[in-house]
Amino acid sequence: MLSILNAISFDTSKIDANAVTVFIIGFSVVFGALISIYLFFYFLPKIVSFDGKKKKKSESPKNKVSDITNQNNENSEVFTAIAMALHLHFEDMHDEESMILTMDIKDRVNTPWSSKIANIN
Repeated sequence: MLSILNAISFDTSKIDANAVTVFIIGFSVVFGALISIYLFFYFLPKIVSFDGKKKKKSESPKNKVSDITNQNNENSEVFTAIAMALHLHFEDMHDEESMILTMDIKDRVNTPWSSKIANIN
């Protein structure tokens, strides 16, 4: 193993200015792309959950509680309809299965997919 490492030589005289330029530009592009992808995924949840309206800070907690209960009452009918639809969908989905797997073993047929494997034997 040591003789292989000794046989490898690196000639730095063949590195010219164009190679260094390509190296620097390539690394800059790759790391720039990685940083931009990171920033995109970092700020994506903030962009998606953007509210156009400014929240009022002077709103009392009592009003917040009543707003939440009103929203829950309005949404409860929707949630009930969704739950009923899912229940009806999954209830009639399948008959009871016997869970027995049957395999029909046939003689080897050479198809284009198995011809190379058949020739190895």
